[in-house]
Amino acid sequence: MAAKLKVRNYRTQDPKDAAAYERLRKGAVLAHLLSHPYYEADKNLFFAEADGIIIGYINVLPELGIGRVVLDYGVSPSQWPEAVLEELLENALKRAKELGAKVVHLSLPSAEAAQAKVLSNLGFKPVRRFYELRLNITRVNLETAGRPHPAHRRLEAGEEEALAHIQGRCFAGTWGYNPNTVEEITWQLKVKNNCPGDVILAIDKGEVVGYCWTETECGTGLSIGKKGRIYMLGVDADYRNRGLGKKLLLAGLLHLKNKSRELIDITVDSQNIAAVTLYRSLGFQLHGETVWYEKVVH
Repeated sequence: MAAKLKVRNYRTQDPKDAAAYERLRKGAVLAHLLSHPYYEADKNLFFAEADGIIIGYINVLPELGIGRVVLDYGVSPSQWPEAVLEELLENALKRAKELGAKVVHLSLPSAEAAQAKVLSNLGFKPVRRFYELRLNITRVNLETAGRPHPAHRRLEAGEEEALAHIQGRCFAGTWGYNPNTVEEITWQLKVKNNCPGDVILAIDKGEVVGYCWTETECGTGLSIGKKGRIYMLGVDADYRNRGLGKKLLLAGLLHLKNKSRELIDITVDSQNIAAVTLYRSLGFQLHGETVWYEKVVH
């Protein structure tokens, strides 16, 4: 290794830190991360430098309500990216221990064998596989969905508490779900460039019983104007097995189509057979896979 590697914390007043983070994370906006209501950048964000040049970062995202932290990282394609990743992970694991986390999770594209080996050497084990699915919406007839029941409507400004509540009812107890506060929901809507109308609610007897959260500001490059995403789809446990999930999904896809989106992405846990079957039935195809790794913090 020709250059000496140094790992340090984020510096609030150093403009090159923001530029490096946004470059390494491929278009992310550091200001969005810094605006998170419970985030401490100077303690949880680390940079790797070689000869004064930032070549990697790792972000420690606490989800202590479920006893874990999630790691997000990026490393420049240099001559020794695995060595950089190892140093970043060592620092992140120390921070996770300081925070009192029980486990550390991070995801990696399934094809990244070299980085997977680094994780294995540090005691990480694969625990979950997620599918990245994609649908060309121009090939799907969405006009035959019929009148939805329960009724659907768009989320309105000021209803973040209702969205946080239905999220909890839909996903409580599922792998990796950390309940969101109203402040976090508000933050997510803002940083994703969503308006409340991008979230479709299912209403029965005046109660929210399901939702489909769509995203229209996603992707990079030439196809950015054509891409959309189903960010979250959830149905209250008491309303499952009634076809409501499919109706909500169709409503979300129609919303994205009306916003001139063509390629629609969705991420789903491979062990969620019902969801995978639903998406496949509408024409979603496998576009990629990610593996989640776990390390127990001692």
